[in-house]
Amino acid sequence: MDYSQSVETAKRAILSISSQYRDLFDANSIVTTLFDLVYLYEINPAYAQLLKQKGMHIEALNKQLHAIAKSDETQLAVIEDLNESIKRILLLRIGKDKQLQVFNEICESTLRLVRQQSDRFVLLKAMQDAYFDLESRLNGRTNTPDQINVLMAQLANLSFDGDEPVRIYDFTSGWGGSLLEMRRVIPNSRKVRLLGQELNAKAYLFCEMVLGLLDDDNTSHALNNGDALVADWPFGDSGADVIINDPPYSMRWNPDPNLLERGIYHKIGVLPPKSRADFAFVLHGLAHLNDNGTMVIQLPQGVLFRGSAEAKIRQYLLERNYIEAVIGLPANLQSTTAIPTMILVLRKNRKRKDVLFIDASDDEVKKARSRDLLSTSAVNKIVETYHKFVSIQRYAYVATPKEIIENDYNLNIPRYVDTYIPPKLISVSELENKIVKIDQQLSTLEADSRLIMMKYQ
Repeated sequence: MDYSQSVETAKRAILSISSQYRDLFDANSIVTTLFDLVYLYEINPAYAQLLKQKGMHIEALNKQLHAIAKSDETQLAVIEDLNESIKRILLLRIGKDKQLQVFNEICESTLRLVRQQSDRFVLLKAMQDAYFDLESRLNGRTNTPDQINVLMAQLANLSFDGDEPVRIYDFTSGWGGSLLEMRRVIPNSRKVRLLGQELNAKAYLFCEMVLGLLDDDNTSHALNNGDALVADWPFGDSGADVIINDPPYSMRWNPDPNLLERGIYHKIGVLPPKSRADFAFVLHGLAHLNDNGTMVIQLPQGVLFRGSAEAKIRQYLLERNYIEAVIGLPANLQSTTAIPTMILVLRKNRKRKDVLFIDASDDEVKKARSRDLLSTSAVNKIVETYHKFVSIQRYAYVATPKEIIENDYNLNIPRYVDTYIPPKLISVSELENKIVKIDQQLSTLEADSRLIMMKYQ
């Protein structure tokens, strides 16, 4: 069974447990409760031993869980989240005589889930998928689609020199799906430092749980609860080797005018428009890349051709030779919008000057309930084309700086990739033969219709 099949199997098991308690919990609350328990089981054997005990009153159990956590902020937050779900939801919907029995059943179900799935990548991914499967139905919230995470991770996955840990940063990390996928594609023997920033407090906690369970001898992490565009997070002097990111699209922001007096904005001379923070995210990431770093970011296609300040920013990025590839994706891949998006690959210290344009807008997709899914073959085709860095008729084009300048730094993909298929030319004699056949068919139909009419006269 491959990775995606294993994730789907584990996800079905989680949703099956959730359905058993749908009358006692909100739909997505039971998934977060299961995740809280999975985290506690896996992060410290002392929690597992305590949760296996039956007959302990829930309040007494809560005190002992706090005693084990001591001053660990993440573990205390998880325990508080678990306690809140139990008190606010479960205990209000069930009689006191059954409260302990139901809680013990949930703990047993969670322990079975942990025992059945030893691969933490699979278990964590399944937890994320189950949560967002329910959350998107209820509230329309969404996360980065799986195949987009896979695509971005494969585009960013390079061979890294030296013994220092590879530093991977996502400044709108959500649940940590992009960081999880990026760690999965890098060999386990390679040391990796996962760095994330997330504004939403609940998503920050879940991301902290995910990254905490990934930590081992070769994996470590640091996470910050904050807004990447408001307060910078200096996580180190050397910058990130890889940035992988899917920020909110065309979000409003309120930049400090003093930004123009320092850093990268001072060099460009303009700020991204207040109505669209897309390039603010790009420039934030660029400022945190090391001198040989790579950034892969998903954005709306409007950033490729909009004018004014955004045109100046494009010109700056191209003149500094940061943009390596522009990859257009099919529409309707996101749950909350049908707009087509694209992936921008930026790299510092590039040796080549050309830019690769890929038009994957007509690539194969699978139809799903709320959105289309980019197929594995489409992902492989994009990655293969990117690594070959060659022009392919009606699919990819390697543009020179001269061509881009002639287009006024407009990066709209149709300007470079011509997907037009000319109609097949038909000879005059072939057309005349078709007309003769059509005339014969009409004569036959007219004769048949006259016979039918004579029967009713």
